[in-house]
Parts: sequence; structure tokens; C-alpha cells
Amino acid sequence: MLQRLVVLLSLPLAASCARDSWNAASRQELLRRATLDQAIRDSVTASFREFGQPDSTVAIRMLALDSANTAWLRSAVASRGWPRSSVVGEDVAEAAFLIVQHAPDDAFQAEVLKLLEPLATAGEFSGQHFALLSDRVAVHAGRPQVYGTQATIRDGRVVLAPIADSSQVDARRARLGLPSLATYVRMLDSAYGHPSNP
Repeated sequence: MLQRLVVLLSLPLAASCARDSWNAASRQELLRRATLDQAIRDSVTASFREFGQPDSTVAIRMLALDSANTAWLRSAVASRGWPRSSVVGEDVAEAAFLIVQHAPDDAFQAEVLKLLEPLATAGEFSGQHFALLSDRVAVHAGRPQVYGTQATIRDGRVVLAPIADSSQVDARRARLGLPSLATYVRMLDSAYGHPSNP
């Protein structure tokens, strides 16, 4: 199994939501990086579907891309603030989310989550994205996830990470506009499950 690349950078993120200076060039760069992020993940998904595991060469390229994107976004957020959707548009805000969600730097994700909690409450950050990042940070810290968004593929099957108070997970998901956990697992199985499994 490939070891995760960890990028630990020390640029401060404090109060970065207050600055919104994402000019056209920085927005375009963010969109370009998100396009690359999705293209490499499409290759990984194709490997899962065909072979039941990712191609190791593609996985190594994906980790390198994620590390570079993380370093760039950390620097951009420190100098420009988080790209709020009301300022930069949904596509740019979505691009930033993709990069932070795939960051191989757990500390960076946790810092960004703290920045985004008030934005999620104010409607500047989607409930779905908040759930995904919250759960990712919890799982990486060794805690149970809250919304049931984090899973791995084992033997071609989706296996959810432990969920805190799992009897209430669908109610928590509904509050953020997410489908039921059963529906979500079916979607993951369809996208990532191995075709030989029923």
C-alpha cells in the first residue's frame, strides 16, 4: 500500500476568511488545479472499476498532485482568504473545496474546517461539503465520523468508517440536505464497487 505524502507548511490561516482578493488569475489557477484533481481521480476510479484497485503509477501521480495543490491553496488562502461563493462564484468555491478535501495534510484540513464552520452557518459553504470535510478531519484524527461520508473499498465493497451515534446519522444528514446513508452507500457502490460483486 502506498504511504500518504504529508505536506506540513506553516503559513498562517487565522482570520483568512476576512480577506477576499481572489483576482481573475488566481481564480483561473484554482479552477485549473481542480480540473487536474478531477482528471486524476477519474483515472483512479477507472482502475477500481476494471481491476478492483488503483493503478500504482496513477496513485503516485495523484498524491504528488494533491501535495502541490495543497501547498498552493494554503499559500493562496493565507494571502487572499477563503474563496467564498458569494464573492468568487460557485465554481471557484467548489474548486477550493475539492483541493482541501483531497489534501494529504490533515492539519491543513482541520485548520480550514475551523474557518469554514461560520461560513457553513451563513450559507457560504454547502452542507454537503461541510459534512465531507468534518468527517474527513474526524476520521484522520481517529474519531468516529458524524455524517457517514467517509468509506474505503475492501474487496470491491464499500466499508464505512465508524459513525458516532449511528442511529441518528440520517437525521443529521437530512439537516445538511444529504440523502440517507443507505442511498449514499448505493451511490458509492455504483461508482467504486468492483463489477464482479452483486
